Amino acid sequence: MQFKQDGKRQPVPYDMTSPQNLGQHYDVAIAGAGIIGLATALFLRERGLSVVVFDKGEAAYEQSSRNWGWMRTISQDMAELSLALDSRPLWRQWAREGDFGFRPCGLLSVAADAGEWSGLRGWLDQATGRGLDARMAEADEVARLLPQFRRRWAGAVFAPGDAGIEPDQAMNFLESKVRQAGVDIVTGNAVRRIDIRGGTVAGVETETGFVAAGKVVVAAGVWSRWLCATLGIVLPQLRVIASVLRTTPVDGGPDVNLASTRYCLRRRRDGGYTVARRNSSLTHVTPDSLRFMRQYLPNYLRQKQLLRVRMGMDFFRELRLERRFGPGRPNPFEDFRTCDPVPDTETLKETLDHLKEDAPVFRSARIAASWAGTIDVLPDALPVLSPVARYPGLFLATGFSAHGFGIGPAAGRLMADIVTDTAPTASAAPFRLERFHLNGD
Repeated sequence: MQFKQDGKRQPVPYDMTSPQNLGQHYDVAIAGAGIIGLATALFLRERGLSVVVFDKGEAAYEQSSRNWGWMRTISQDMAELSLALDSRPLWRQWAREGDFGFRPCGLLSVAADAGEWSGLRGWLDQATGRGLDARMAEADEVARLLPQFRRRWAGAVFAPGDAGIEPDQAMNFLESKVRQAGVDIVTGNAVRRIDIRGGTVAGVETETGFVAAGKVVVAAGVWSRWLCATLGIVLPQLRVIASVLRTTPVDGGPDVNLASTRYCLRRRRDGGYTVARRNSSLTHVTPDSLRFMRQYLPNYLRQKQLLRVRMGMDFFRELRLERRFGPGRPNPFEDFRTCDPVPDTETLKETLDHLKEDAPVFRSARIAASWAGTIDVLPDALPVLSPVARYPGLFLATGFSAHGFGIGPAAGRLMADIVTDTAPTASAAPFRLERFHLNGD
């Protein structure tokens, strides 16, 4: 597979499934070839299961290769913290096997004011005793890590074990590793529906035919909601658009990954920086926004400063779209191969201007490229890693709410444990689908 230097994979002609896939029986079929689908496939294959992964577009073309490239523990929800910590050694192991720009540079999260500092300290207090290496960073340590910056912050937390990764190159490595492990990856072939016979999973119906599988995992990112709808399963998933830029090379810039409300950045192996802003994500009001308002409202009110909400024609486009998906319908996933949203260039320019204002070393930097990704979110910002009680053999691995890349390796391993019924109850419990109480459970 080929990549462009703007954070996205270069589209290539689709490789439709070969005839031998049709009629072949697999232990597990996975819908979605992003980091979660591929990591799940890898760990299932290591357990000796036969696995096929389908994607209606290119593998990892959407959010898995468009994210910031952070492996982070700071500010992770307590339920996800173990996944973040457990992903560290897996990323390090993979970095010994392949070169994808893994850089154990640490992450420094800074607070602009007393309110933000209170939140960071509160998170650190909760995380204490959980095996985390994050600590408060005193002013002299911040100055040592960020000598280029003249701005002063109210406080900071530093996690030296966090890292930076080139996401497009990492996904190229992971796809190759999964194929070498013996997993069949079939791109350009949409899963139209999940076949249920006698109340249990029998396989998947793709756009080129039926493939038998005793278990099916839906790891389709933002498309998971629609695929669940083909079985009448309610997944309260919405979409959020986030924009990112990369700069031209900058000499003498910071090595550490930096998180703040004004800008977030990661030094790239090409000498430039990936730059974004965490409070600039955009969501459009859709029929699902109203349908799931009760579930989303508490979290939105707590974090509304991180999200902009817009009303427009997207409401009616989504209304028309949802009428095309459901039980007994053609479910035309092949008509929607990829999410490729337009980046918010004005906000990105403003973000880079803030960075130049605070750190003169960036004044010569220019925007070399910009892109946007569509993030699958859930009401509590935690993923679903869960069996579906109504249909034995069906599993969901989706809704990572912008946290999926960094925790992807351990999330895939946990998902493999769940599929093989070997997951510790305490590890899997926070991610059960039943927590939303939307499917008669």
